[in-house]
Amino acid sequence: MGMIVYGTRFFTKLEGYYGAKEECQYCHKVYKKAYVKCTEWAHLSYLPIFPIKRTYLKMCPICAYGVELKNKEGKAEIEDSNDTNDQKFETYVKHILIKKPKGIMATDRSYEFWIKDLITGEEICVASDLSKDDVKNMKKDRGLKNVQIIDV
Repeated sequence: MGMIVYGTRFFTKLEGYYGAKEECQYCHKVYKKAYVKCTEWAHLSYLPIFPIKRTYLKMCPICAYGVELKNKEGKAEIEDSNDTNDQKFETYVKHILIKKPKGIMATDRSYEFWIKDLITGEEICVASDLSKDDVKNMKKDRGLKNVQIIDV
């Protein structure tokens, strides 16, 4: 007897950085907003079948604070900006080996999430004291494909 599993799953993709530079009300950094496309898919036995809902997240590229936009609003804001994508970031994770806990049941919370502005050279620690699952969730929330992990 087989079992059929159904439900929904979100997929995210970073579309780019658009619009005028604005100051974030939380981290007070001045950058263009990042647009992340979020698509909710219906799945059957963990295989995506068809998209249910599409939205955009307009967020600060540093602290990820932002708002959710409807699909048409997000597309319109991206198309209206007519910007060259001159804002570039490198995202990486530092694994602090000296803080790595010892023991069988210990949770490894020795990761730090960093962003480097490739234009100015500024490096910003976004979050520290993270587990590997926290890093994975941050990567997914920001719509990133790959994040390099550096052992320090």
